[in-house]
Amino acid sequence: MKEHFQISDNEKWQAVVNCDKSYDGLFFYGVKTTGIFCRPSCRAKTPVRGNVIFFDNAVNAIDEGFRPCKKCRPDEAVFEPNLELVNKAKDIIEANYDKPIDISHISKQLGVSTNHLTRVFRQNSRLTPKHYITKLRISKSAELLGQADKNIIEIAYMTGFNSLSNFYKHFKEQVGQTPNEYRKSRGVL
Repeated sequence: MKEHFQISDNEKWQAVVNCDKSYDGLFFYGVKTTGIFCRPSCRAKTPVRGNVIFFDNAVNAIDEGFRPCKKCRPDEAVFEPNLELVNKAKDIIEANYDKPIDISHISKQLGVSTNHLTRVFRQNSRLTPKHYITKLRISKSAELLGQADKNIIEIAYMTGFNSLSNFYKHFKEQVGQTPNEYRKSRGVL
């Protein structure tokens, strides 16, 4: 890893032009005409080279009167917008797992396309949103199967499955047992 004092202004400029994430934290750049400072990886429009000034840290940029970019958030220690997006989607899913869930509706709520949400979700959780929903529903249904006061049909509908055959299919795929076998193996009759 390069130290910030060893990086030439030309190398810094190339990092800005290339939106190179590997330079994040090593330096920041400010744009004199806008009064905004950014991380090297910022995806905002590349400024004119003559309007750019480099800083060793965010505090220096703020001290010079620059304000943080709203796109790359250089004032935050760690900024992972894709992870933040996935966590927001998971929060929505977890609050509504027992109802029909439309991924396109979630993506509209979050201000991104369905394809983008699915791609970013898969990159950060190794599951598509649909697989995450199914996994969450099966997990919740396994908890409920440990209770004798609810029958399997009730549990299927309580956890968001709209058909019993779909519930049985996904439960057996994930758990390796049918819901009835799972319940019996837990000693619940």
